[in-house]
Amino acid sequence: MSYPKIDLHTHYLTPFYRKALEKAGHVPGPDGLPFTPDWSPEEHLAYMDKNNVAKAILSCSSPGTHLIPGDDEFAREVTRETNEYAAALKRKHPTRFGFFASLSLPDVQSALVEIDYALDTLDADGFVLLSNHQGMYLGDPRLAPVYAKLNARRAIVFVHPTAPCVGHACVHSDPARKRVLDGAPLNDAYPIPMMEFLFDSTRTFADLLVSGTAAAHPHISFIVPHCGSALPSVLDRVLMVSQHKFPGYDARDTQPISETALRDMFANQFYFDLAGMAMPNQIHHMLRWINHSRLAYGSDIPWTPASRAEGLLQTMQEEFPKLFTDQEIRDICEGNAAKLLKKRES
Repeated sequence: MSYPKIDLHTHYLTPFYRKALEKAGHVPGPDGLPFTPDWSPEEHLAYMDKNNVAKAILSCSSPGTHLIPGDDEFAREVTRETNEYAAALKRKHPTRFGFFASLSLPDVQSALVEIDYALDTLDADGFVLLSNHQGMYLGDPRLAPVYAKLNARRAIVFVHPTAPCVGHACVHSDPARKRVLDGAPLNDAYPIPMMEFLFDSTRTFADLLVSGTAAAHPHISFIVPHCGSALPSVLDRVLMVSQHKFPGYDARDTQPISETALRDMFANQFYFDLAGMAMPNQIHHMLRWINHSRLAYGSDIPWTPASRAEGLLQTMQEEFPKLFTDQEIRDICEGNAAKLLKKRES
């Protein structure tokens, strides 16, 4: 069983971006990884052909395009080059490649310019945001102008995890920098993507929900990575806490969320990709909150090597019939993503 697929969680690295990573100190790789993968359009197309992937929506992975804190000019340069490269690939292979454009956040003003340029000039399919942009999590009120524009443009927003940044202490992939999480040492024995990526995705989507940001922008479609990450484990707690005001708590107010309202948002505004270890176990937790119509295929190549991505795809194909009908499997592989992308085009 190998149905045609649209890959919503897959990446690319331009030669310029690779040099930018080195300039910013992300060597030998970002996020505690001991490598930066090789990538070429030809290799990507070969993976697609071998595994019946009809179309791939490319995006820039962590650490994004704002690589040196405070250097907004370099971030604008990296962002524009990265987006232009993807747009050229889409023009060359219009039926095979699309892309989610990067934004140079936390530089909000430049991001606002890039949104219009990416949609109107480059024909982007949507945007990729990181789980945090140098400590700016996605419910941050400073992002209000960005969300207003994305909502007005009915944009798709794919969120990719990155290294956590809690309070004023960030986890850096550069060993020469301070590697701390809220003042406590991070265990260097493990690469950040192993666990911290999932936790940071969960943190930022909880922020989107309890800040009221997602509900206030109903025309934005969000793609949650890695089958919801750890969200299913904390949603009951998030719902409960959102409905209580704590005396003396001077942080940003939370917005009450009912379970009915959350399920409605998930059913109309959120999609969940299956990149990573969604099966055989994780998906069962997510299916308590959504049905098959909110799921989409993701490979995470090249950061997940092609051979490993093929193994994960094989597991998906073995598990799908235990959970879904034939038509539902086809929807997950291709149909749901096709409807999402068409919604953006309309």
